[in-house]
Amino acid sequence: MYVRQKQPFIIYKYFTKSLIQYFLIALFSLIALVFFVDLIELFRRASNKVGVIHLQKANFFDILGMTSLKIARNIEQILPFAMLIGSIFCFNQWRKNNYYIVTRSSGLSLWKIITPSLLCFFIIGVFSITVLNPFSTLLNKKFENLQSIFFEYKKVNNFAFDTKGFWMKQSSDGKTIIINAYGINEDSKTLKKVNVFILDNNAKFEKRVSAKNAKFEKSNLQLSDATITNEDSVVKSLKKYNLIIDSPSNDIGVSILEPDSIFIINLPNYILNMKKFGLNTSKHLIHLFKLICQPLLLISMILLSASLMLRSSERKVEVGIVSLSLVVGFSLYFVGDFMFALGSSERLHPILSGFGPTLIGLFSGCYLISDIDEPK
Repeated sequence: MYVRQKQPFIIYKYFTKSLIQYFLIALFSLIALVFFVDLIELFRRASNKVGVIHLQKANFFDILGMTSLKIARNIEQILPFAMLIGSIFCFNQWRKNNYYIVTRSSGLSLWKIITPSLLCFFIIGVFSITVLNPFSTLLNKKFENLQSIFFEYKKVNNFAFDTKGFWMKQSSDGKTIIINAYGINEDSKTLKKVNVFILDNNAKFEKRVSAKNAKFEKSNLQLSDATITNEDSVVKSLKKYNLIIDSPSNDIGVSILEPDSIFIINLPNYILNMKKFGLNTSKHLIHLFKLICQPLLLISMILLSASLMLRSSERKVEVGIVSLSLVVGFSLYFVGDFMFALGSSERLHPILSGFGPTLIGLFSGCYLISDIDEPK
């Protein structure tokens, strides 16, 4: 009786261990491949920048260090593919050795066999969100800094926003111009509740310009219903006030942080601030939803692999089944990219764009497994 009770536990442990082994083999293989490709690409970029005056020359160890900084981000992005490939080969091995038939004959359903593995990889997915994502974001920032030093000359990002609104630092004729606004319309390039602080060549306060609205026109900022206060506190009102700046209005959209450069713990608050000041939050919302879905995405890859690989026990169809499983898994990834593009352009709701691909894979896998798990 004790042996019979212990038998399912042994099967669960053996299967979970096998799946983890195949997953790790796939993960390390993909990481090594991507690392090698990134290394070659960085060497190519470094060779193209030789002789550029304003850039530092990158040596072998610089390139190697930069490539290493990308490992954590690569792991985060590769996890679903490693899960797909690892589970395909694991289930294929079970099918070839008739392990699945033996376990089914002992009275265990497929759901019971894979449930411990699903829980295990759900925990790995949670680890990816809570630990790996912040770590990869931190390392990626260091990579971007080194990239700007060795490969490309980038202007300092003079755009930021907080609870007090937008802040833009500009210059004109040697003077420093600090622009603060409490709202923005990216499409019409207009600002609301604007305060402009102008400092002279010695960084001394010269005057302040307040306006209800302001609009970018090429390299000009046109303020409406402006009130000018100089250093002597003399107030002057103007219907229109034109300010020449050095950066075009297009820089506003470019300067907003990319969602993958923000720590996940800070992302919700960043999105709320963007929404508060009238910015398009679709791209950031979709990224947040996709991160939340990471554990479920890993589970969906296991379910899809199991439902396809164990559907037939004939060895002659091995290549076809493996190919079909890979196509289905990668198709889910491309569907996700397509829905992300639709969501970013506001043609699809961010919730559907973020959760849609994972839920499609999850429900499809559950349905297919339930279908083959029914007694015939």
